[in-house]
Amino acid sequence: MTSRVFGLIRVVLVLGLLASCGGNGSDGGAVSSGSPDPGIAKTAVRYALPPMGWNSWNTFACNVNENVIKSVADTIAASGMAAAGYQYVTQDDCWVGGRDPATGQLFANPSTFPNGIKALAAYVHSKGLKFGLYTSGGTNTCAALAHGTRPPTYPKGVGAGSLGHESVDAATFASWGVDYIKLDYCGGNLSAFPAMRAGIAATGRPMYLSINPYSANQTLPTNFASDGTLYVPAYADTSRISQDITNTFASVTSIIDISAQDASWAIPGYFNDMDMLEVGRGMTPDQDTAHFAMWAMMSSPLNAGNDVRSQSASTLALLTNAGAISVSQDALALQAVPDAADSSATLQVWTKPLQASGTRAVAMLNRGSAAATATVNFANLALSGPVQVTNLVTGEVLSPALSTGSFSASVPATGVVLLKLAGTDPLAFKAPLALQNWIWASTQSGKIAAKVWPSQDALPVGATAAASVIVNGTSYRDGLAVNAPAQMVYRLGGNCSTFQSDIGLDAAAKGVGTVDFQVWADNVMLYDSGVITGSSPTKTVRVSLNGYQTLRLVVTGAQDGVANDVADWADPTLVCGS
Repeated sequence: MTSRVFGLIRVVLVLGLLASCGGNGSDGGAVSSGSPDPGIAKTAVRYALPPMGWNSWNTFACNVNENVIKSVADTIAASGMAAAGYQYVTQDDCWVGGRDPATGQLFANPSTFPNGIKALAAYVHSKGLKFGLYTSGGTNTCAALAHGTRPPTYPKGVGAGSLGHESVDAATFASWGVDYIKLDYCGGNLSAFPAMRAGIAATGRPMYLSINPYSANQTLPTNFASDGTLYVPAYADTSRISQDITNTFASVTSIIDISAQDASWAIPGYFNDMDMLEVGRGMTPDQDTAHFAMWAMMSSPLNAGNDVRSQSASTLALLTNAGAISVSQDALALQAVPDAADSSATLQVWTKPLQASGTRAVAMLNRGSAAATATVNFANLALSGPVQVTNLVTGEVLSPALSTGSFSASVPATGVVLLKLAGTDPLAFKAPLALQNWIWASTQSGKIAAKVWPSQDALPVGATAAASVIVNGTSYRDGLAVNAPAQMVYRLGGNCSTFQSDIGLDAAAKGVGTVDFQVWADNVMLYDSGVITGSSPTKTVRVSLNGYQTLRLVVTGAQDGVANDVADWADPTLVCGS
């Protein structure tokens, strides 16, 4: 038996003693022992996967009309794109004719949409597709503000935007059969976003809400969630995280970098929107492949932006590539994070656990101007061998059973190699969670700090040591300390029955932080603490995990910044079958 196995046996024996006599200072500190907190009302996941569809803006901007949208819907339905998963056909800006002063309702531009939006939505629905529509959170739309590109027939005055009309516009869109709302900022007010969410809820019609806080708004930081004050998962299903994309590889990689910074904010049912795809709009084939693969890896919405009616066979093949789409639409719906140990400035390895135990999607991204060899080490992904490696774009099995602990591939300049690894995951076991390996973790700042007990046991891979875990003056024997926002995912394998932990701000928060703890299993919310402050009493989380395959621990900010948001999972413990 290995020393690791002896260590696990020792931990299980110690846990048995603690169950009978309780923890105290002589055995490492306090243990979780409070009455379970019921938490606040749990939020249901509205949409489990990032959407796939098409948007008119990148190709057509304001040169659009109802015949263009109909012909695009025809093509998506007939070309194989719909069968590959593309559902939404979205008319972006430049459809508005004005607002009826008597009813307060928007109406379509009669010269370009003479039959109205309701008829257009019905046509798209007749093709087995869903219909999306644009509006703004200002008093006008972005195109109406951009005088240099506004067509002569487009409204020049105030009234075409949804600010102050969110309820009536949501009701109007619902009556027209809209399935997806793209809501731009357009120099408006952030209040339009939650107001539109409330308006959608009041209609009773499911309508996906995609927001863009950046349009005509230069005051936001480049990283939209950098200070935690624009936390949008409570009311949007996806949010743009950058200024508009362009059809250049530099634009693509800049948005990848921003999305990486925002990964910790994305919870189940909410996705960081990296903007519409530029595939088939002028980049090289390798750059298009890298662009599409990374959007899939990052769980961004996949909204094609090219003219699908005249696209090349190679563009259609890429947009409908089953391997890449399987990464985007994987049920675990995690965002890829960089494997820093195997990455360099221009040659990066990105990893994303998939739903099936022991599987990972891996993207080797070459941002440089020359082909280069990238390597992924399985241990860095918490995978053990043998590991099968498959090229997801081509479907080729590159290695049936690698046991060397790594895989290398040549990656073309400004290109990508997209892989699926199938090996063995670390499964959670009956023991303190602080010493167990996760399969995925993301923090916006700092590392996850672990205090393990007994103290001589190894830290989880990727963790740093925490000298103490102190909540409300109580020092715990073990735990996990994080700077919000932060998340960790563990494989349970359906073998665990209970998770329990005390939660609260760490002593390092100096009593002034504000955080929210969430516990998810298989992307089902089991617990939400609500806002925890320096004056909140220590709470105990206790949830049933029977039958679940994954456990996801989330700490977010409370929309007032993330300074001093240091939070503890104190004595987090799993009860499992063995």
